[in-house]
Amino acid sequence: MIGADTILEVTRKLIGETEPYGDSCIDEKRAENLEKLLIVVSELLYDVEKVANNRDRQEGSMRKMGERAYTVLNDWWEYTGDYLRGGGENG
Repeated sequence: MIGADTILEVTRKLIGETEPYGDSCIDEKRAENLEKLLIVVSELLYDVEKVANNRDRQEGSMRKMGERAYTVLNDWWEYTGDYLRGGGENG
């Protein structure tokens, strides 16, 4: 089984650099890469949200997975809220 760290490493290599460099020629490509990253992140968050919908199921395995997914989404919701209000990195 492939570990999450390997999946993350491969995904980053496939997408390419996304951090702005400060040179318009380089940043044009990085902006394209960022768009790819944003699509991947959005789709993956949607997948997590679908699982989170199972948090109230009667089946134990479905409920457990739903609760875990819900917790992660909720943690990210709180983090991004703090970040957007100026409490995060560079904020």
